[in-house]
Amino acid sequence: MGPLHPPDDVISMVLMADPVSLSVVRERFRRWLGALCWPAREVDDVVMAVNEAVTSAVEHTHPSAIGAEVRVAARQYAEPDGGRRVLVAVAGGEHWTPEPEGFEGPGLLMIHSCMDAIEVTKEADGTTMLLTSAKVPPLRQEF
Repeated sequence: MGPLHPPDDVISMVLMADPVSLSVVRERFRRWLGALCWPAREVDDVVMAVNEAVTSAVEHTHPSAIGAEVRVAARQYAEPDGGRRVLVAVAGGEHWTPEPEGFEGPGLLMIHSCMDAIEVTKEADGTTMLLTSAKVPPLRQEF
């Protein structure tokens, strides 16, 4: 058997715009961040923020949009000082508009408290929310 391969720096999923998808997102992000040795408190922040963004996308999908999807992708990256962050993109349908009026809601305030940065872009076919996590320490290399 070969050596263990390092965890993937990237995770992505396409979910039905349905509340049932939320537990899948939370569980997969917890497992992924655990494999990346993310600090426990920061795992909670990222999972809560992603859950809230996906909840918003699901809740604001037009009821007539049969088979509507929410796409979630994230990647870990290192900054020049070795500190690590995750960048998460949550993309929903054309009826999801978490701005500008949505920025006052409790969900958005919670995301702001859990993440370092939020950026929302709206295109004709949908909205994408980009979330940047707080910086966590570099992984210590074990030799």
